[in-house]
Amino acid sequence: MKSFVLGQNLLEDGEQPLFLPEIGTFFNKDISLAKEMITQLAEAGIHVIKGEVLHDADIALNDDLEEIYYAKDGCKRTERYRELIERKVVPLSEYEKVFELCKNVGLEFVLSVYDAKGAEFAKAIGACALKIASSNIVHQPLIEHVSNLSIPLIIDTGKSTLEEIARAMQWAEDAGATDIMIQHSPEAYPAPIENHNMEMIRTFRKIFDRPVGLSDHYNGEEMLYVAIALGAHSVEKGVYPDTLKSEQDINHAMPISKMADVLDKCNQIYRALGQSMRYLKRDREKYISRMGICASKDISEGDLVSINNTQFSFPATGIPVEHWEIVNGWQIRVDIAAGNPISWCDIEPPTP
Repeated sequence: MKSFVLGQNLLEDGEQPLFLPEIGTFFNKDISLAKEMITQLAEAGIHVIKGEVLHDADIALNDDLEEIYYAKDGCKRTERYRELIERKVVPLSEYEKVFELCKNVGLEFVLSVYDAKGAEFAKAIGACALKIASSNIVHQPLIEHVSNLSIPLIIDTGKSTLEEIARAMQWAEDAGATDIMIQHSPEAYPAPIENHNMEMIRTFRKIFDRPVGLSDHYNGEEMLYVAIALGAHSVEKGVYPDTLKSEQDINHAMPISKMADVLDKCNQIYRALGQSMRYLKRDREKYISRMGICASKDISEGDLVSINNTQFSFPATGIPVEHWEIVNGWQIRVDIAAGNPISWCDIEPPTP
């Protein structure tokens, strides 16, 4: 499988998956809040954050199209799409201040971009990778432009067919992209959990032979852990200020105060996967609960070992039970009291 370099992080099999907390536009033009969130993430042990460059409201038509989203409590909200974009647009000069703080606290950053100007800006200020949002997987001009910038590329595949995904990958590769990671992006609430299709992570790994990440849209943490168990190389999830209750994408995001705990769980789960085989030394200390062969009643010299005069008890201080096939029918050389282990020196092959 091809590797993927994300700043100082190598994403490939055998390397710990990278957590990408998505601050997006949850700070809603409040630059001080954005900086506070970045500081909190750095203190939680994060190495790379996920953001976006949303600087031009004209990426949305000024019409009556409505966006539907759900609050954290599951209540449905509607908002005119253009107005939603307008209240989230941040000037490039302000974005530069936000991501300069990332550099100052030792964080690298990945940025979603929606136009060529935003992509060029993101690269200029030091983004370690650019992301094509799932809605833009059909945006050939944008994919080709970003692919020509010689910067690692993440392609989100949400709500796309395999044909559309393969086509976007071909556009990117033909335009010069070599460092590409694919993200599985399940449908958000209220889609049923069956629609998460988490096995697609394995499918993408097999088909595209590239690192695969998860862009999590579940109202909870569980899918992060499933993704790591399935071999994801990164997991991305939105984080929001604890006081925020209703906002686009908040239903499948998590409060930023949980970041350190969830990150620790993700790391523990990855470590628990270990290797595909257990290798133990022959001279290791054996498991104390393994059983040995004992006398179930008083056995006399000359008797034969059988299931009728033996029992199996732990620890195996005498003959280990795995040797039963060998010793069954052997002759007892000495008297053995009931409840005592039978040792090799107590038996011998039967006389012909």
